[in-house]
Amino acid sequence: MLVCNTKGFLVVRTEFNNDFYLIQKFRGIDNSSLLYNNPVDFMESGLMYKYKSDYWHIDIPFALNTDEAVPAFVNGEFIGANHGCHCAIEVYAPKHGKSFADIGSLWKDEQGVQFTLLQVYDEDYLLFASENQGKSLVDYTFVKTINGKLIPMDSFSEQTVIVFKEQKTVDLCRSIRNKSKKVVAFIDGQERNLKREFECDYVEIREEYDIINPATVAVSLRKSRPTNGYDKQPDLADYGEAMLSCRLVYRIVEDGTIFTIFDYKKLMDVKFERFMGAMYQEKLDVYNGGIWRYVPKILPFETNEGYFDFLQPTNISSEAFPNNITLTRDFFEDNGSPCERVVDYFRDKDGRDKLSFACGFLPVYDGQAEIREKQVENVLHLKYTRKYYPTFADGDLQHIKGVSYKKYFIPMQDKASFYIVPFNGKKYIYVDIFAKNKITFPLVGRIELLEKSNGVEYLIENDTVTVSGETGFAVFVQQNN
Repeated sequence: MLVCNTKGFLVVRTEFNNDFYLIQKFRGIDNSSLLYNNPVDFMESGLMYKYKSDYWHIDIPFALNTDEAVPAFVNGEFIGANHGCHCAIEVYAPKHGKSFADIGSLWKDEQGVQFTLLQVYDEDYLLFASENQGKSLVDYTFVKTINGKLIPMDSFSEQTVIVFKEQKTVDLCRSIRNKSKKVVAFIDGQERNLKREFECDYVEIREEYDIINPATVAVSLRKSRPTNGYDKQPDLADYGEAMLSCRLVYRIVEDGTIFTIFDYKKLMDVKFERFMGAMYQEKLDVYNGGIWRYVPKILPFETNEGYFDFLQPTNISSEAFPNNITLTRDFFEDNGSPCERVVDYFRDKDGRDKLSFACGFLPVYDGQAEIREKQVENVLHLKYTRKYYPTFADGDLQHIKGVSYKKYFIPMQDKASFYIVPFNGKKYIYVDIFAKNKITFPLVGRIELLEKSNGVEYLIENDTVTVSGETGFAVFVQQNN
């Protein structure tokens, strides 16, 4: 595989078939922004003809991504990754006359609510946040509307009343304090720091950051204000106390599979209530037959938008899709077995499967079946964006660790699919059948059935595994020793 790291972007080129390379790109490899979070994130993916040499070029695009880095759900809203606490107020006050020296100043509106000036964007726009109105630093709430003009409460410099024309609530960013980012290539088992371009066996993007408690930012910014004020825009992530520690490793291997190894630990007694573990945006309908989504273990259901049965691939490119629904245990086929994956099929005009994309959690660490069985109540959130929002864990979360994967693959045949996810010396094998069919694959080493649905049977004979049935799935793990 070929990897290139430059200008805050990483491109990875891997083998796909006789005609194409798979190109996958990532952003956020550097720490370039003070005004918004800049996590490692997915950027775009697609195929490049092998006779071409520019590996930044894509001939057949599969996905254009703007937000697939996974945030945490804390105190009732998402924070971390690309999200900040939705508690700051951006005001449009033309020719406001404020400078960086005024950052950290305290103001009150006409109802007596106190606000801190956090950012001076330019000569017309400012950013404020109210004082914490919650019961404590870990149970925080904020006022999200400024009533009337803003009156100065500080005397460290000449202040004038701020009268603004418009206001809107925005995220308080940056909400993540970067601790480290590093791209590492592995060649013959040896680790190399990736500076530019390498041919290698696989590559890892290592990222570590803290999520900042938003209730502590303004206080810290005021206390840290220099005598003569700030002389440049301070990085808000440098102020306040960390409430979650986040460690992420994105590992891209030679068949193009992307693993996200995540480790999140609570540092303050906030309500860390949910973690998705993975998410992705709707794929591009490049073969003009729709993107057909299959979600095993989810019972059919009905909403105002129609009847949906994701046990069979369902065309999410069509008009009908659930507007907003969270699937709980009531929607599980088996109450003790929450859904852990999804497969999208790219079809052509004749209804043939041309390409597949799988995303899921491996049964390792807190992703083991017996752990997730007790730790997942709301398994999947569906909404009109058609973005995939699973739940890795929810409840009173303290420390979670898991592995998600994303993988493009060519379907073995219509009405059935087969894909392998290799991780840490094991191969996880997934077989899905949607009509009377069978899938065969060679037996290498030891194989163990992890789970299967009632409509599927399997047979091991003559070093071959055969999976057959009318409809359903089977999951195996294979070890080569």
